[in-house]
Amino acid sequence: MLLNNSISHTESPLNYPILGIIGCGNIGKRQAANFLAHGYSVYVYDINPARMTQLHSLGAHITQSCAELATHCEVIFTALPTPSDVIKAVLEGKQNLSQGLRPGSIYIDITTNSPETIYRLHKVMNLLGVEMLDAPFNDCSEGATSEAGMGLAVLASGSKKTFEQMQPILQLMADQVLYCGEIGNGTRCKLIHNAVNAVAVQAVSEGITLGLAQDIPLQTIWDALRFGSFGQNPGDIHGLPYYWFSRRCDHLSKHPAFTIKLLHKDLRIALDMAIERDISVPHLGLTVKDYEEAERRGWSPYAATKVRSLQEERAGVIAKASQPLISSSNLSTPPPTKASENSKNRFSLYSVLMLILVSNLFQLGLQWLFHSHHLF
Repeated sequence: MLLNNSISHTESPLNYPILGIIGCGNIGKRQAANFLAHGYSVYVYDINPARMTQLHSLGAHITQSCAELATHCEVIFTALPTPSDVIKAVLEGKQNLSQGLRPGSIYIDITTNSPETIYRLHKVMNLLGVEMLDAPFNDCSEGATSEAGMGLAVLASGSKKTFEQMQPILQLMADQVLYCGEIGNGTRCKLIHNAVNAVAVQAVSEGITLGLAQDIPLQTIWDALRFGSFGQNPGDIHGLPYYWFSRRCDHLSKHPAFTIKLLHKDLRIALDMAIERDISVPHLGLTVKDYEEAERRGWSPYAATKVRSLQEERAGVIAKASQPLISSSNLSTPPPTKASENSKNRFSLYSVLMLILVSNLFQLGLQWLFHSHHLF
């Protein structure tokens, strides 16, 4: 158990900590069911009683308030829609969570929150003697694949000791669990992820509508995007360590294969196509302006990646790494599939059987040799 002194008379199976989940919507409901399936005792609270009833049928304990839930649980999650919902449930609402929390318990917010709200919550938790992590959750939407079937990643931040204590539970929630550092960093990373994704979505939308306006079938446009370099490496995200972070883009001696000049030409042609059909493509237009500025600076023969230096100037930072960045969980290597695991298991079994067979044949050969030469 996590606490030296139990805060509940309820015994959790297998000596697991007792978990509580406030908010039984899309994410909270699935995680509650997930924890129950792994043998945890789970208490739930939601303003919608029907959601709790569904989880009760799976073995969850229903509570009447956030404060009541806190009295039973050692680890409490909030999975709510907005920062204001979290503030109400944890600090300001009737029978809120802070009124029932006990020193030594752990509070984890998996809401996509605001950094300001996280800091406010963290300050209160410190006063209550409660450890806190912010660990927003990247859900697995249609079109994405989760090996574990729950979600893509948990982006956790807070005390490293608390993170390590909670890591076995967090690992049940998604394929990857990333420790992002000090409190609030997980929330920042999730917001950055969502912003980048939203801009990419708008760019894809511009490309598809531009193709349709050129009378290209939707299936053909979709195939062109998903089978090309964008579809295989969206936003060049996997190539960033090699092309950008290494600063190869700053040196003509690296013999760039695709230059500012060449990509600028492609972008101008694409923009001309849109102008010809009177199609608004604001993201493409802004990108063309960046490439125009790059050419004015004399960067035409440099790698196309160098255009990112303009954004570095605007932000006042430099993206640089002495070595290619590889996640501690080796994200660049896809996780093994069930088929590959089965193949490995079969290979191991065959290896053992062959070893036994060869050993037996060797022993038979020795016996024949000894008998034929009357060595016994």
